[in-house]
Amino acid sequence: MRSGPTSEEYFDAANSGGEVDRLYRAYKDRLRRYVARSFGAGPPDPEDVVQVAFEKFAAHEDRGSIANPEAFLATSARNYVLDQRRRLKVRADHADGERILGADCDDFDAERVVSAKERWGILERAIQDMDPRRQEILIMNRIHGLSYAEIARRLHCSPTLVKTLAAQALVICERALREADSE
Repeated sequence: MRSGPTSEEYFDAANSGGEVDRLYRAYKDRLRRYVARSFGAGPPDPEDVVQVAFEKFAAHEDRGSIANPEAFLATSARNYVLDQRRRLKVRADHADGERILGADCDDFDAERVVSAKERWGILERAIQDMDPRRQEILIMNRIHGLSYAEIARRLHCSPTLVKTLAAQALVICERALREADSE
């Protein structure tokens, strides 16, 4: 049982008059090289990114209004890569959070809830006891999702310093949890 048309079938259906096919032949290699050069080999895979960009173009209701199809495709590819990377980061941060809090399963029994609240209290105290700069960097990175480069721009310091202070803040949090576990 198929859930829908394949990308080729979708592509063919949207390809009125061969416009999409002509653009695909003209720009696919250049777009793939742009993605690989700008973002590396993946994830997501540059070939997949090219496919998604052309699918977005083909799905656009008024393709005639697109003055520069190559720029549209490059922007679509770039946005797709950034979206995928954000999703991967959110998943990785979630896994890190579960690891730090000791969440091994999805059971929310009373004992686990109390334990998680206690661990959260330990983390809150550890964060409150940090110097303001580490505290600010940790919150900007882990709560607000800002990259080290963005934090560095906002705080007018180097990304290396931000990365170092963020790592130190995480060590402080992990040490506080370990000390509480050993009591």
